[in-house]
Amino acid sequence: MDIVVTGVSHRLAPVALRESLARCGLGEGRGLLKLCALGIISEGLVISTCNRVEIVAVSHGSVDPGSELLTLMAQATGQDESDLRPYVHLHSNLEAVGYLFRVASGLDSLVVGEPQILGQVKEAFRTATRYRTVGPIVSKLFHKSFQTAKRIRSETELASGAVSVASAATIMAHELLGGLEGKKAVIIGSGEIASLGAAHLKAKGVSSLVIYGRNLEKAQTLAKKVDATAKSLTELLGDVEKNLKGVDLLFSAASAMEPIITRSLLAWFSAKKSAGDKPVTEKLVVMDLGVPRNVEAAVENIPGVVLRNVDGLIEVVNKNQSLRQIEAKKASAIVDEEVRKFSHWLSSLATSPTIKDLIGLAEEARTIELERTMAKNGFSPEQKEALENMSRALVRRILHNPLTFAKGCHRHGHSDYRLDVFRRVFGLDP
Repeated sequence: MDIVVTGVSHRLAPVALRESLARCGLGEGRGLLKLCALGIISEGLVISTCNRVEIVAVSHGSVDPGSELLTLMAQATGQDESDLRPYVHLHSNLEAVGYLFRVASGLDSLVVGEPQILGQVKEAFRTATRYRTVGPIVSKLFHKSFQTAKRIRSETELASGAVSVASAATIMAHELLGGLEGKKAVIIGSGEIASLGAAHLKAKGVSSLVIYGRNLEKAQTLAKKVDATAKSLTELLGDVEKNLKGVDLLFSAASAMEPIITRSLLAWFSAKKSAGDKPVTEKLVVMDLGVPRNVEAAVENIPGVVLRNVDGLIEVVNKNQSLRQIEAKKASAIVDEEVRKFSHWLSSLATSPTIKDLIGLAEEARTIELERTMAKNGFSPEQKEALENMSRALVRRILHNPLTFAKGCHRHGHSDYRLDVFRRVFGLDP
């Protein structure tokens, strides 16, 4: 059996590649379901966030799952495997287990310790459950990753003072605009990142905040929490110039497969600059936190518009990282401990058939001898019950030490050899 985690993340892959994979629906019919149907993998799911698109899979066959998953990603994005390979990471077996635990705990995030990733990992698990690509190994693996993240959160200060992607974007916007107090801002989206962004912007003293969402009711709920105004995204797109005139900051964090804001939608800003008209604002800062990106890359070529995406936040994040290195070491030690526990559980799976076979062999012998004894003697119902109970107790007593030995084989080296000898001693193999 092989456990693998492969895909792309902010560490190696640019945002363009991450969004290309995010659009592919790898967890749907054309992705993992197909590989499961072909028997290439037996279980799997896809984690897709603004910083990573990764496949977690289990294979019981002889085919190299890492190679097959690379082919899947290449086909999904229309790229050659050789072009994709430099950006793809691959972790196998216990290394993969440890990597997943680190991801769920926020140790591998762009912002170390950020809490949003755990919710995203849980959502990936729920989605895979709906598609029925989750089996016993992946289920155990992910529940252990949730427990590990919970331990790290309760036993360390890793998340204490940690900046989120949203707060890092706010810090950068503050620097680009020379402060946010009295500035006018717009948010596209009403999810978790948008919610965090709204709170940070209000805390920084923006004078006006309008939240545009596809789901107006959800946008209104968020707006009420932060004392902002909620409007439909359709209204914004219907007249971008009218709705963005005078706005200093556009903060976009919506879930979309294609850009919401294109260069043509902001052409009015460029036209005013080139015509010599003084725009209402000298600079429009656009923070695009969506993956796939919400804002067309060509927007950065518009005079007076400053565009930043998630990859542009690294400088802000790095200033904060050193503050949590000690806590990160404590968290890593917890991950190592939980990986060892998971390793023991995996190894114990190998002993289960042997334990089942030995109990079955003993039960079969007990039943045969008990029936033979009862057939030769005229025992009363009470005596038969007493013999039944005595024989069961006798088998349990005799099997106690052998079963203890079998259950402990995985804790020692050469466990396969030990189990092989054990099975031959008790005649468990034909």
